[in-house]
Amino acid sequence: MFAPFKLTADGFESHFATNYLGHFLLTHLLLPELKAAGKEGKNARIVNISSCVNLIGRINYNDINGL
Repeated sequence: MFAPFKLTADGFESHFATNYLGHFLLTHLLLPELKAAGKEGKNARIVNISSCVNLIGRINYNDINGL
């Protein structure tokens, strides 16, 4: 949090890559194993949680990367 603006090797903003893309990739990689582990009436789950800090922030949709 509050780290300087930086792009990943793939060209994504580092906070976006860490907080969103990383979780998406982990879910994508785990999904086949979780589906295989589930049983009739007892399915495996992925639960994503976050904080409420988004309530105090603002997004400038005209300049989403803040450049």
